[in-house]
Amino acid sequence: MIKQAKCAAAALAVAALSGCAVGLSPGGASLAGDFEAPVAYGQAYQSAVDQAKLCLLGSGAYHVEGGLDAASHKGTMRVVANLVDSREMARVEVSPAGENRTKVHVQMWGRSIWDAKAMVAMHDAVYFSSPSCSVYIPPQQGVDPTAWFHVKK
Repeated sequence: MIKQAKCAAAALAVAALSGCAVGLSPGGASLAGDFEAPVAYGQAYQSAVDQAKLCLLGSGAYHVEGGLDAASHKGTMRVVANLVDSREMARVEVSPAGENRTKVHVQMWGRSIWDAKAMVAMHDAVYFSSPSCSVYIPPQQGVDPTAWFHVKK
């Protein structure tokens, strides 16, 4: 985990210095997808925050921002870089989809610790209310665990 975080920080620094698009920038490619989870939206939000704190912050180069808006019944969690113009690396948006059901939108940079594995792990963390940095729930036979998201351009 520490080695992965150091690699992420180094990759971010190199990309920033080279002028490459870093994070969720307008017009940049990223991973994005939507699903529904069988949990209340407050629990979905908290699971996303717990997942981000456990797996997506690296070694102090990133932090979690966001919150729940009780008036609109929506929540947004963002992983943001402390450096490089506070670039957003990941975002999870939640809103109610019925009793104990939540619409979830996830978007990640698509590189380093914010990759396809992180997308699947975030899905499982929210869906099963059980944060983990690796996917430990085997997919159903014949089901692609990455089918719910795509590369956004």
